[in-house]
Amino acid sequence: MKRVVRTISIAAPFIYTIFISLGGSNSYVIRRHQLLKSRRDVVISTGSLLLSPLLIPVPIESVSAKEGPYVNISPTREIAKYIVNNANQQFLRSVVDADYNFLYRGLSPNASKQLATDNSALVITNEPFDLLDIETYGSEEAVTYFQSLEVQMYANKLSIRPSNSHIGTTCPREAAKWGTAVSIWPLGERGIEFVWLEEGGLFWPVSSSHARAIVHSDGSSGLSRALQGNEWEIMFRANTFLAVPAALDKELRQLLRAAIQE
Repeated sequence: MKRVVRTISIAAPFIYTIFISLGGSNSYVIRRHQLLKSRRDVVISTGSLLLSPLLIPVPIESVSAKEGPYVNISPTREIAKYIVNNANQQFLRSVVDADYNFLYRGLSPNASKQLATDNSALVITNEPFDLLDIETYGSEEAVTYFQSLEVQMYANKLSIRPSNSHIGTTCPREAAKWGTAVSIWPLGERGIEFVWLEEGGLFWPVSSSHARAIVHSDGSSGLSRALQGNEWEIMFRANTFLAVPAALDKELRQLLRAAIQE
């Protein structure tokens, strides 16, 4: 899949003038949106898009999924077999190419209670999406940011958006701040997508007012580089995924290496 880069300007509300390249270097369509009495120019070209999120509260239709069932898998040997046979194959290949660096997140308290034993994993289906909920970050500014990102990703025809996705991290210590740290393994071959900041780091909080580029992938391109990032956040879309406690990382890596090299 060809890598698609989106550049997002983090700023206060402005009038946005957007230039869309039609293929030639001098061919543009201009669209204007009057939001406030100030203005800012944003250039969109083929290959990369310069976007400005509308950093104002906007109504977003709720698409949160209902909490689904949990299925336990153990011991670790069976978990590794399950990953090899059922994990999204492009994601699994990216993990292998990243020298078995994993993607993590913190389990919700309810999900943590479902772990049958210390060496069991959970198949989680339809976990509610919470990036547009104020309780997630405890910040109205965070909600506004993700609402803005939602608008821009929708406008650019990305099916992955904050309203239907979760955020993971390449660092288990960061994941543990949100709950029991688990590695995440999207299951199945349909509807799996990823987005991350091209220069790495966190989606929120925003540490700079400069434009930031995001990379969109179905897992077949570029994801292995992101998985090797230091404390990089990766937004992922997957209605069903396997969650394996990070405490099993060492054993799981050994078993996956052996299984995949066979």
